[in-house]
Amino acid sequence: MLEESEYASPNAEDLITKILFADDDLSQRKMFGKILSRQNFTVIEAADGCEVLELFHREQPDLLILDINMPNMGGTEAAVQIQKQIGDQYIPIIFITGFRSDNDLQQCIDAGGDDFIFKPLNPIMLTAKINSLLRTKQLYQTQYRQKEALFAYRQQIDREQKVAHALYERIIQANFYDSLNLKHSLSPMALFNGDILLSTLTPGGNHCLLLGDFTGHGLSASIGAGPTAEIFYGMARKGFGIREILTEINGKLYKILPVDMFLAACIVVIDSESKTISVSTGALPDHYLSVAKTGAIQAIKSKNLPLGIVKYEHFHPEVQHFEVGVNDRLILFTDGLVEAENEKGEPFGLGGVEESLRSPLKKTDCYCEILKDQLDAHYNGLDQQDDVTIVEFVCDFALMSSQKKYERKKDVTANPSKWSTSMEFDASALRIFNPVPTIIHNLVEIQGLQDFREHLFLIVTELFTNALDYGLLSWVYTGNGNQVKAVYEWTSDS
Repeated sequence: MLEESEYASPNAEDLITKILFADDDLSQRKMFGKILSRQNFTVIEAADGCEVLELFHREQPDLLILDINMPNMGGTEAAVQIQKQIGDQYIPIIFITGFRSDNDLQQCIDAGGDDFIFKPLNPIMLTAKINSLLRTKQLYQTQYRQKEALFAYRQQIDREQKVAHALYERIIQANFYDSLNLKHSLSPMALFNGDILLSTLTPGGNHCLLLGDFTGHGLSASIGAGPTAEIFYGMARKGFGIREILTEINGKLYKILPVDMFLAACIVVIDSESKTISVSTGALPDHYLSVAKTGAIQAIKSKNLPLGIVKYEHFHPEVQHFEVGVNDRLILFTDGLVEAENEKGEPFGLGGVEESLRSPLKKTDCYCEILKDQLDAHYNGLDQQDDVTIVEFVCDFALMSSQKKYERKKDVTANPSKWSTSMEFDASALRIFNPVPTIIHNLVEIQGLQDFREHLFLIVTELFTNALDYGLLSWVYTGNGNQVKAVYEWTSDS
């Protein structure tokens, strides 16, 4: 009888391990059952493959030692059936064989065997193989648990991102004015878009757009989208001008964004009455104005800093103004379009944009789709490299007038009330501040006239313009005559 000192001690003593040992030779089962028991293994004995299957389901062993040739069912056949049932679990299998041919060894491997040992059995070698496979199983189980934890974590992240994305979309799209004049293509690289497109009508009926590109892409690049949208929609719909909106957004982003992030942005106001486009753009690529009458392509250069870099007192955005004709087209895009590289490392560039804009338009075409198709051809199957947003606005002024979508109620819900308010501005304030949006805000909030904001805006704007042009304001001069104050008085009878 072999003594404990005659074979190696196992390295997996800390594991509570069950070994299913199957051999039709009773004396060999008993001998090796005793040897393995001394190694702190729990040994379960089986005489054939059928008994292996029965004991495997009942005892759930950690490792199998199976003789290939047994009555009723051999070890390889039993192993094949077990492998089909355990799925992702890993149960090491050592085959006992008296054959040494390559075909017999290949049969063991095909049946799912991890190792084999030849008869007559060597206890030291068998113990070494058991310990090696148990260590492998322990590593597998550790990796499997980590994989399961990682999968659960990814599922949780996916759920949280989907919820965050739904909220993000609602914030961005809540007040989005989707006009037939406006064509756009948004192609984010990830679930969250680092580009932002906002669209609304002003109280005067003008169409106001904001196209922006935050540093980077994905979730981190979209953190400033919510505050930007809130300020843009709130101020544009109250009638504030481009400079005031940009200044407010810049101040907010300067406070909340990390130092290595900013927003390259462009704000556009299309006035259907004066047939003009006002543009203020910073750090975005050149925009283009396609003139329908002549076919000319006019570049609109960026002249401002991106938003979120400098403080309020250093931010002075410049606004460019352009006269436009019927069916002229304004084309805007983020740098993901011009920086897109093909397989040779060549960027799409402004040259690619201008070439696309010179393509003849059919009735159903728009430059937005042409640019997108040209970009796909440029990629030629390569993965997208950045967020890409393309915007096209068609100056169909008749269509703009017919599409004003401010919903109005037939009746004013608030009853008339007695009230009065007054505001006073001197010349220095009037040089930098437009009082009309503030006046409109007070009027609609006090009397509940939100549904008539557009009409009030037109009336108050006209009164303000006349007051400045014809001196209808109540002017107050200081003693030295160098300072002028304008006093506005409003009552519920006005």
